[in-house]
Amino acid sequence: MKSHARVLVLGGGIHGVSTLYYLAREGWTDVVLIEKGELTSGTTWHAAGQCPHFNGSLNFAKICDEGIKMYSSLEKETGQATGWHKAGGIRLARDQDELNWHKNVVGIARQAGVEAHVVGLDEIRKLHPYLELHDVVGGTYTPNDGHVDPTSATNAFAIAARALGATIYKHTLASDIKRTGDGWTVYTDKGNITCEHLVIAAGFFTTKVGNWLGLKVPLVNVVHQYLVTDPVEELRDRPGELPVVRDPGSSSYMRQEQKGLLGGPYETAGIRLHTNDVPWSFDMDLLPPDLDHIAPWLEQMMERMPLFGSVGVRRVISGFIAHTPDLVPLVGPAPGLKNVWLNCGSTTGIAQGPGCSKYLAQWMVHGAADISMTGLDPRRYGDIHNSDWVRERTIEASSHMYDLHPPGYYYKSGRPLRVSPIHEELAAKGAQFGESMGWERVKYFSNGEPEHMSYSQNSSFNKVAAECRAVRESIGVLDLSSFSKFEVSGADAEAFINRTFANRAPKKAGDIALCHLLTHGGEIDAEITVTRIDEQLFYMTSAGSMQVRDFNLLSAAQDPDEEVKIADITENYGVLVVSGPRTRDVLSRITDADLSTAAFPWLKARTIQIEGASVRALRISYAGELGWELHVPIGALRKVYLSLMKAGADHGIRDFGLYALNCLRMEKAYRGFGSELTNEISLVEADMDRFYSLKKENFVGKAGIEKRLAEGVKIKLAYVTVDAPHLDVIGQEPVYSGDRIIGSVTSGGFGHAVGKNLAFVYVEPEFAAKDATFDIEMNGERYKAIVLGDPIYDPANERLRA
Repeated sequence: MKSHARVLVLGGGIHGVSTLYYLAREGWTDVVLIEKGELTSGTTWHAAGQCPHFNGSLNFAKICDEGIKMYSSLEKETGQATGWHKAGGIRLARDQDELNWHKNVVGIARQAGVEAHVVGLDEIRKLHPYLELHDVVGGTYTPNDGHVDPTSATNAFAIAARALGATIYKHTLASDIKRTGDGWTVYTDKGNITCEHLVIAAGFFTTKVGNWLGLKVPLVNVVHQYLVTDPVEELRDRPGELPVVRDPGSSSYMRQEQKGLLGGPYETAGIRLHTNDVPWSFDMDLLPPDLDHIAPWLEQMMERMPLFGSVGVRRVISGFIAHTPDLVPLVGPAPGLKNVWLNCGSTTGIAQGPGCSKYLAQWMVHGAADISMTGLDPRRYGDIHNSDWVRERTIEASSHMYDLHPPGYYYKSGRPLRVSPIHEELAAKGAQFGESMGWERVKYFSNGEPEHMSYSQNSSFNKVAAECRAVRESIGVLDLSSFSKFEVSGADAEAFINRTFANRAPKKAGDIALCHLLTHGGEIDAEITVTRIDEQLFYMTSAGSMQVRDFNLLSAAQDPDEEVKIADITENYGVLVVSGPRTRDVLSRITDADLSTAAFPWLKARTIQIEGASVRALRISYAGELGWELHVPIGALRKVYLSLMKAGADHGIRDFGLYALNCLRMEKAYRGFGSELTNEISLVEADMDRFYSLKKENFVGKAGIEKRLAEGVKIKLAYVTVDAPHLDVIGQEPVYSGDRIIGSVTSGGFGHAVGKNLAFVYVEPEFAAKDATFDIEMNGERYKAIVLGDPIYDPANERLRA
């Protein structure tokens, strides 16, 4: 066995073997995979092998399309059959809300180059004459869906990887991993091997491997069963193959398997878990079948496809799959471990594995992938997510796998996990909460009516409008204690910031700068607000969901020779966003600090006293009004909040939520990290030239910025009005010029102060100019969009600077 490799991949399932292939294809051929048994042992070998194109995410549409393309082409490349069957697929919709989602998904699919059609009942019956459709209103047909033989397909990837120079060692059991020098040593029963990069793609063994590294991997083994029937008389002489059916009514998939049927339900209650402590000897093993447990869903399957009730069961496959709490794979860097990568946790590994591996390989080799990987990044979880939470949330998510998850939807289990000191006050006022990195965050305030979330218009529209009016006309308060908060200090802190970020470090104490950490290729990896406290201390804030990731990025950027300390102080401070034209009047009642523009101008920070607490007050406002962010020691937050609300009572001070903040920032054309700003584009495409300084001698990503400026870019950000006041702009809608897709929506919101629906879109550069027009498709219909040149509200920033 080799003693060293540039990359060592642990695990010989579809994720691991395809990772090996794509790394070699990207040019890293000194790559080795070790597998304790045969390739595909564990989960891959017993997977049902479905490969759907129906995805509610543009990135996952691209991920799944990659697998389907590879399964249909690998046989020609390698001579190894993959067992690919192009059967097509039908996803059923039971009501108008689901059908609207289908229309949204079809728009996403077409942006990924995938053929998809919303179809009515007559068309469904033509495609599949054996379905009972009494409670169905329509569906989506994806003609290039299919299924594959998992073992054959994995072996095809292995052959292709070896042909590119990769090495595979089977029957090689790892027993430990240690950090040695600047790399890693993996101990095995066939000898030890060192590597520069380690990829853990060990399926349900990943938690055990993670333990060797002190890494908590948020995975839970969920039992899943599917059955294969005897031959069905109606199919014996039928040419071709029936489309694969996905039915939310029975929470199951159903397809033809040779001349019989295959079906598997995902239970909506009574989810069974299997221990994470799986013995290493568990290889090509299954669990005892238990059809009684899934009997209610099998009955619903038989109602949907009566053919299931006409034949006997030939075999039952009962195994378990490692699920994450959000059912999204873990693909990317392991937090806090240099050059350790995860590629695991997929609920549909055969469909997602190759695509996940392709983009992981790009990330590893080039520093960024062609798609944004933030949603798959393992650093979306943190220490706050303990094992009980991981288990509860995974059970809930797995129980709702086939449910509709419209914009604004959040899971309920394991909550509240993190709350600000004023959570109870906000809840008593009717706050409706979402969740981010465990924090309870206010979406909006209701009068007790439940929120109806949909793909048309959220029921909160009028209440959000009232919150926006309060901010625009008087004063509003938003609890954003969920911000990630860091301190960077030391004699080299300023040099570290200038080297790490595209923008310059704030020069003087009290200065504030919006800074972006870029990849080496110039893509946006993080957005952080940097405030200079004194000569050697900088205070940083970023999105709450990015706490682990941003701390990891900052720490990884450190030079060991620099005198720099980086501390995560997220739990030390709460944050109140106070915005509106009456803000100065109200704050002046609870502090002696001079808040005049002359003494406290825009984009400056001061420490002020409120109710005996030293408050870091930052004069910035994502709402686009006169305002401050009050960063309050966490123990004093409630006292400061109550004082503020009392002081502003006669001005009609009002709490507002994140729905309103989104509408307000859209009126000001403020970009959002994770939507307009992602690690698949740069500040050049985002039209944010003022946030990088090419005059600096160097910073990470500078060459990538210069290359884009010299060569031009393929897409540019445009800020538009959309002639669809009755619909919510969600994001990921296709943008059309005639019948040609020219771009994609990133986010949007209704501008209540201007009475217009607003959106950001990335389009081909010639369409980004002021007054350009095109169409945005929403719920299957096209609506005119017009490019705006400036923010539609207060373009001169007079209200911000007041």
